[in-house]
Amino acid sequence: MELNMVRCCSKSLLLAVFSSVLLFHLCSRAEAASYFDCCLQYTKFPLPPKAIVGFTQQLADEACDINAIIFHTKRRLLVCADPKQPWVKRVVHTLSQRVKKM
Repeated sequence: MELNMVRCCSKSLLLAVFSSVLLFHLCSRAEAASYFDCCLQYTKFPLPPKAIVGFTQQLADEACDINAIIFHTKRRLLVCADPKQPWVKRVVHTLSQRVKKM
């Protein structure tokens, strides 16, 4: 009976260790991948300015293939937009003015 309990505990311990290693590996991969994510295409629809809380700029000559403005929304979404579009220029200008006033 003790032998069966030892086998059961060792299997549970092995499973827990394996799960932890797998989880650690997947998390570290996800963080590394997100650091190098690039916009590959633009949104087809303008975003409502009230939904946007900030932006970052992606430059094609750094690490990505296209120039883009990445809008950060209130819902914590990242939306890629074409920096040449008039609506994108207006929103970037408005957000930049808001930062200058702070």
